[in-house]
Amino acid sequence: MADLTGVLAIVMVFGIPLAAILTRYHLQALAMQLKLREAGGEDLRAQIADLRQQLSDLRDTATRYDLSFDAALQRIESRVGRLEERLQSVEQAASSGHMEGTPTRRLEL
Repeated sequence: MADLTGVLAIVMVFGIPLAAILTRYHLQALAMQLKLREAGGEDLRAQIADLRQQLSDLRDTATRYDLSFDAALQRIESRVGRLEERLQSVEQAASSGHMEGTPTRRLEL
């Protein structure tokens, strides 16, 4: 029993401080991991906010191009409509004989 008491005393003298050191190291490591997660979370939030802004800008740009395309299409439709009206009036004038001395020439689009 005396041998066991001596071994137990040695284990207690060196084991308790060693356990305290390891426990403190573990707590510090956990604290550092938590800091990194929080910092990473802020960085991730900033990146998500930036992506949202870029997506909003992209939507605005697409809308502007769409409106521009619609306006150009309406101008072309208007021009084609005026050309068709002119063609129709020229054809009517040619068929009614207002231009009897002039050769009839058909306009093609």
